[in-house]
Amino acid sequence: MSYYSFIIRIVILLLLPLSLGAQQQANPEYISRLLETAKADTATVSELQRAGEFFLYKPGANPDDMGMVHRFASKIESISAGIHYLKGQAMGKLLHAQAYREAGSKQGRQLCEEAVAMLRNSNLRQLYAQAIIELGGTYANTQQDLPVKIDYYRQGAEMLGQMGDKLSEAKLKEFIAELLQLNGSNRESIAMLNETLAIYQSAGYPRLHGLYSVMAESYHRLDDFVESLRYNLMAVDVGEKLEDTGELMTTVYNRVGLNYYSIQYFDQALDYFNKALAGAHYNRDTPVIQNMLVNIADALRGKGQHRRSLDTLAMAATYGPTTEDDDKIHVYQTYLKNYLALKGYANADKYSKKLLQIYQHDKLSGTMNQVVRMSAVAYLQARERFEETIPLLAAFDRDKDSAFLPLARKVEAAYLFFRTDSALGHLSAAITRHEQYKMLSDSLTNINQARQLGVLQLQFETQQKDKNIEILTQKSKLQDASLQKEKMFRNVFVVGVCMLAVVSSLLYNRYRYKTRSNQKLESKQKKINQQNEVLKKLVDEKEWLLKEVHHRVKNNLQIVISLLNTQSEYLNNADAIAAIRNSQHRMHAMSLIHQRLYQVENLGKIDMEWYVRELITYMKESFEYTDKIRFVVDVKQVCLDSAQAVPVGLIINEAVTNAIKYAFPNGRPGTITLALKHAAEGGCLLQISDDGVGLPQDYDVEQGDSLGMSLMHGLADQLDGTLQLTTGENGVRITLAFKCRFLQTNTLQIA
Repeated sequence: MSYYSFIIRIVILLLLPLSLGAQQQANPEYISRLLETAKADTATVSELQRAGEFFLYKPGANPDDMGMVHRFASKIESISAGIHYLKGQAMGKLLHAQAYREAGSKQGRQLCEEAVAMLRNSNLRQLYAQAIIELGGTYANTQQDLPVKIDYYRQGAEMLGQMGDKLSEAKLKEFIAELLQLNGSNRESIAMLNETLAIYQSAGYPRLHGLYSVMAESYHRLDDFVESLRYNLMAVDVGEKLEDTGELMTTVYNRVGLNYYSIQYFDQALDYFNKALAGAHYNRDTPVIQNMLVNIADALRGKGQHRRSLDTLAMAATYGPTTEDDDKIHVYQTYLKNYLALKGYANADKYSKKLLQIYQHDKLSGTMNQVVRMSAVAYLQARERFEETIPLLAAFDRDKDSAFLPLARKVEAAYLFFRTDSALGHLSAAITRHEQYKMLSDSLTNINQARQLGVLQLQFETQQKDKNIEILTQKSKLQDASLQKEKMFRNVFVVGVCMLAVVSSLLYNRYRYKTRSNQKLESKQKKINQQNEVLKKLVDEKEWLLKEVHHRVKNNLQIVISLLNTQSEYLNNADAIAAIRNSQHRMHAMSLIHQRLYQVENLGKIDMEWYVRELITYMKESFEYTDKIRFVVDVKQVCLDSAQAVPVGLIINEAVTNAIKYAFPNGRPGTITLALKHAAEGGCLLQISDDGVGLPQDYDVEQGDSLGMSLMHGLADQLDGTLQLTTGENGVRITLAFKCRFLQTNTLQIA
């Protein structure tokens, strides 16, 4: 029985609950009497209906059981036709249709249509709703059938709502939302789920984790990572509070694990994959156990624990061979990546051949074809068989627009293209591919950072919500204590009034007035103190989050610098290596900004004196022959925010790099001077000059199209400043004027 048949069974069972005892229904003598000597009346029709439903809803879809259902349905139709019983005739047709549905046949559609036609103008609204729902169930989940199927279920849900059967209406709407999701109508699915949630909540229905899980999947398909994770975690919370150990919780845990896996939070992903694995073991669901072990192996590989990953894959294999091509590709690809990381090329070769065998002999989807090609190319490149990658890369390039690939896969593909072109000496193509790789990699980094920040924000909101609940709980306790105290005083004063008469009454009233005033003052003071404490915590948490962001940005930039350094070891082209070195210097200039921001208390300002000193020291260490170059730095204590400090740092990096590389050829000694100081009308003036050989006589300053000059002009525009370059016999001078903040002068010489 399919999952969709199971859902419809639940809705119909809610409409028509069984009432006969199972032991009586299964008695052969009872069945024989009912079929052969039944009276021709409505009571007998109802009894036949219940007996048929007993066999219909037995576990599985045994042909003998379905045959009994058809016998009961035929008897119902025969008796009902004889006594002109419209309800019985419709019930018989629907019972036939339900038996066909349980057996996986579409033969029941015509019977359902006949039942719907019979009931359309009758007062049998509940049976009519059942017929409409059953008719919808005869349509498949194909692109052609789904709209019709959804329309029938909508009609059924509307009728259930009109009859006041809110729980059945909500169950059916939840199922309709899943069909809308299957049809690609994810926003409509979310709207339907919100309607369903409102019905469940109004009815006090607690089992909401299934709905939250479907909601999370719709947001996942809309690429809204944070909302997807939010609803998956809500599903986990509800399911665990209900102590649900069914198959649904296994699915929920797996989806949360995949959420965390997608942003490389492998530890969290492993936690949820292991919970899903425990649920699959509990339910003895072998295919899911195997799938969870493969997911765990993939997460271990992501953590670099390749031996443990291979052991987990071996454990998955003990549950039997993988049958589906997509699952095989997932398993073989994980094996291949592990063995490549461990340099076990003999085993890697075996799994590369298995992937290519599926690729050559089986009809795969466009996406899976691309995945197999990438895996095979990665193996061939690891073995330095670059010529053999050309046909696979050509096929990949041919299908790139017709097959969907996530961004991470596109980044991997661009890198593989770059490696082949670089190794085969196709320098122009290699540079183009590297630019594509860099652009896609930056996009992926930005997306992952946004998702990681979303996770932090979600965690922060959850913690804040818990704190608010705790504060409200404490406040409620204080109010209860205050009420108890007030009741006690009231009783004491009532007794005093009775005993002390008029004089005591006046004193009592005076005391009451003073007490109320004090209570109001205390209450106001407590509220002020609580609000101040909450605000202080919020400020501290916001500052921590900002520092964490700058720390992560700095770490990510350092990772990219390390990756570029590693990449340069595979290159033989001097221009490519130089381009990578220049990129590393620019990234270091930016990383210094973020390093400073998470080390200081004032998160909005950068001390340019410290920054320039650090940047010049780094550049001296990064180039050869700088021991003959003297650096003179005259820096006013200028404080810039990060939006100004980054472009200023990049301009300094470009100008000083050019001076080191070109101003003093053949080891010629010289001086590079850098000044940053206050200018008129609240501006700042940056000057970088050298006493080197200067620019060539035919060099046009206005038409210079080098990357460095383009970058400096672009950064100057970003600062709303003006950039001037002058050259002569005494070297080159670059002047940048822009608006900034400043304090005082300090002069520093670096010999």
